[in-house]
Amino acid sequence: MSSNSHYNFIVLCCFIISVFGKNCFWNSQCAFNHFSSKTPYNCIRGDLRDSFVKVKGCEPISVWGLIRHGKRTPGTEFVYQIREAVKFKDYIVDSFNKGNSFLCAQDVENLKNWFDERKVFDSVQSLTEEGYQEIFGIGKRLRATFKELLRDLGNSSYRVRSAYGPWVENGAEAFVKGFSDIPINIEPANPSDNIIAPYESCPKFLDEVRDNPDTYYEASKYKESEEFQASKAQIHKRMAIEYNLTNKNITALYDLCRYSWSGIDNKRSPWCALFTLEDLIVNEYHGDLRHYYRNGPGNRYSEIFGRLPLSNLYETFENVKLGEKMKLTIYFSHATMMDMVYSALGWFTDKEPLTHAYRNPKRKWKSTKLGAFAANLIVVLHRCLEDNNEDYKVTYYINEEFVTSVCSDGICSWQQFENTLKPFLNTTLDFC
Repeated sequence: MSSNSHYNFIVLCCFIISVFGKNCFWNSQCAFNHFSSKTPYNCIRGDLRDSFVKVKGCEPISVWGLIRHGKRTPGTEFVYQIREAVKFKDYIVDSFNKGNSFLCAQDVENLKNWFDERKVFDSVQSLTEEGYQEIFGIGKRLRATFKELLRDLGNSSYRVRSAYGPWVENGAEAFVKGFSDIPINIEPANPSDNIIAPYESCPKFLDEVRDNPDTYYEASKYKESEEFQASKAQIHKRMAIEYNLTNKNITALYDLCRYSWSGIDNKRSPWCALFTLEDLIVNEYHGDLRHYYRNGPGNRYSEIFGRLPLSNLYETFENVKLGEKMKLTIYFSHATMMDMVYSALGWFTDKEPLTHAYRNPKRKWKSTKLGAFAANLIVVLHRCLEDNNEDYKVTYYINEEFVTSVCSDGICSWQQFENTLKPFLNTTLDFC
């Protein structure tokens, strides 16, 4: 089942339960697990071993991938609010014991017993064990899918590079462990990498976009919208605590829900019991607005930055066509870079910009799919032989699912590939 079909199934089944019966989170058969950029990879991924398309008359000769780091702990700006929100647990249990809560008994008991996941919030921006396993699994499945191509890799036939940041670099090490039993060299990380983190060394982008409060105007306005405020009121009603929840409280409770949800163990977070399906959809959209204007089509720089790794993709495959034996190229980066690449490709750009005034349920831009933990874009170059004539084709995979929406049912001719990416060559960052 594709990720979109799975999403629609969950929404339909949750709707049916909410209409025809009491929806206790602990035994719900349709728990919603799309948490914007903090979605565990196992909640949205495919499996490259199953989805890989063997193009008739062709063989894969080079694989290029851009992978976001795996699940990490929250950053400094959020971890304090999350730790404060943990205190609500006692208020919720006390309210339930007094007969005031609208939550199910088992959900409250599970919340009361929640303690072992607290270590998730003890450190800041560190790769978690789950994050390690997410990336380890990608390496393992990629090797299994291309076992013939990647059987014997010489030092000049592969490249593995990580963006700067311990949680990203540790993920690159996890990939190598999953990929091979023999040592694989990882190129040293560079804080201002011009391929996988060029925005980090661009003061204009940092000042005008990332660190500019105006960037988050739509996301902030959405928190004041009737839809978000109605959701907040319902959350407060279910908790039945004598405390006026703020917007920051809601975000912190949502973070507790999504950070302590395990995709590897398929273990739900009891904190998610505070949210209905609609509440989770509302908070996911808030994340979409943040990503859209900070890293996506909502700012004029994203497309330019996104061209840089795509230029590298084109050059890598062009050189392989000319005889270079680069079998594997893997880069590890951030959700920021993933968003920018898709902005440059224009694959998920909606006709109308995302705004706080209207949440389009059919929008293309969804941070859950584009920027989940360990989200990835994998591209494969195939060499083909037809009537003794050599040709090349290219296929794309997002989160290990075959992309059928480009070219002819997902199989691109070299000319189509070139027409899309060659214009990105010689992209400069003079505006920085």
